[in-house]
Amino acid sequence: MKMINKNAFTFVEALVVVLISTAAFAGIYSTFIVGNKAWAHYNNSVAVKKEARRALFGMVNELREAQNVKMVQSHDGTALHFYRPSVGNVSYVWTKKGDSANRIIRHSNLDTRILAQHISDLSFEPFDNTIVIKLSAGKQTAMENAIQVALREKVALRSKTSMFEH
Repeated sequence: MKMINKNAFTFVEALVVVLISTAAFAGIYSTFIVGNKAWAHYNNSVAVKKEARRALFGMVNELREAQNVKMVQSHDGTALHFYRPSVGNVSYVWTKKGDSANRIIRHSNLDTRILAQHISDLSFEPFDNTIVIKLSAGKQTAMENAIQVALREKVALRSKTSMFEH
């Protein structure tokens, strides 16, 4: 005697459901992965831009009170030394090589701290009683997409100061 249950699924019907479900889950998973990578890239981009802007605005605020500015630029890096009445001697140093590579480091009589990381270029250009700061930052992400930001700011020194360039 053969039993036939009309309410049961056949093997073919079950196989079709499994294939359709697998295709749907694969689509959802790939959408999730792409969205996650895009979010990570955007998050890294915002972090690099924020850090570069914060460093630039910090330097601009201090340079407005600068006196006795001395710039030292070479093919490996750049440094800006000045006197600030409320703090004393201050220096910004950036280099392409060594342990401090691609970082802007601020030295003063009070402390030494890193202003920014991932800085690919930093230059100071003196003009009449102004200094133009050019800062480029970049970071390579896991998606092989480079994040780049270039900032430029002209700083008018508040007091007449002497500038020496070496």
